[in-house]
Amino acid sequence: MALRGKEATIAEVVSIAVECIDCGRNRWWKPAELRRFGVTAQTPLAALSGRLRCSACRADGLPGAAVSIQAAFIDERQQRRAEARMLGEREVPLERSRRA
Repeated sequence: MALRGKEATIAEVVSIAVECIDCGRNRWWKPAELRRFGVTAQTPLAALSGRLRCSACRADGLPGAAVSIQAAFIDERQQRRAEARMLGEREVPLERSRRA
């Protein structure tokens, strides 16, 4: 989660639920799937609602701009476990000591 006084960014979330207020359609997005909308890891969550549109409403000729966003944040313990697992799977060569 974001620190006090710091705005939350896409890099801090696991997934994002986007729901259209007009038609009720909702979808869960992974942060990587939002790249086609010009979203990067540094994009603030508050800026998402201005970039995302409901494709079902747009197909019906409506603006589709009334969307609600809910983020699922990364749990610190879960992130540490994933990093430890990743490091455990990686093969690390051992250096020889240079004692004489």
